[in-house]
Amino acid sequence: MKEITTLLFDIDGTILDTREFILQATEHALFTLKYPVPKRSVIEKFVGIPFLEYYKKLAGSEKDAERLMTAHREFQQSNFHLAKLFPNTSETLRKLKKLGYRLGAATSRSKITSEQTLIDAGIADLFETVISAEDTKYLKPHPEPLLKALKHMKEIPKKAIMIGDSHLDIEAGKNAGMKTIRATYGFHKDNLHNPEPDFFISDIKELLILLPKNKNTL
Repeated sequence: MKEITTLLFDIDGTILDTREFILQATEHALFTLKYPVPKRSVIEKFVGIPFLEYYKKLAGSEKDAERLMTAHREFQQSNFHLAKLFPNTSETLRKLKKLGYRLGAATSRSKITSEQTLIDAGIADLFETVISAEDTKYLKPHPEPLLKALKHMKEIPKKAIMIGDSHLDIEAGKNAGMKTIRATYGFHKDNLHNPEPDFFISDIKELLILLPKNKNTL
């Protein structure tokens, strides 16, 4: 493999355990606006895609979906503490930076909540760029978010790896011409081999074993 210089991360389910952050926001929005609140197993299926799309299907109109999304965001902006780092994340990212890897992130979550959760987790300074839902016309699995992140970092896809817990992350990486790593400790346990990633990790610290310390080969 060509020299790898750059690592792009998904945020939810890869860097941050935002399960409660997302689920409670959704439950709050639905309950507040008097919509039926489904089981969490149903809501979890929509983690990783813009919740506005979920609310559009549920509400049936753009206006009502926007009202749900507003309630969703207001809850999150008052409850950033619900987003927590996965074990070993901060230490691993800092070691990767020390080894010379460049770090970026691409998420389908809003810019204000994605950036603030990284700040509150104490790791925002480690990322050269964070591409959020508002930054692109298309979202993962379209390659645009990843390609835009790489453009900001002035790097090419063949020198980068996409790391995420969802098949959407892996599809986006492949569509962008990047190598991919699937994080099996995240939210999404389905479609682990569809599409097939180049590598799997069950703990983020495994990146320190998987990635070469001199960045020359993988």
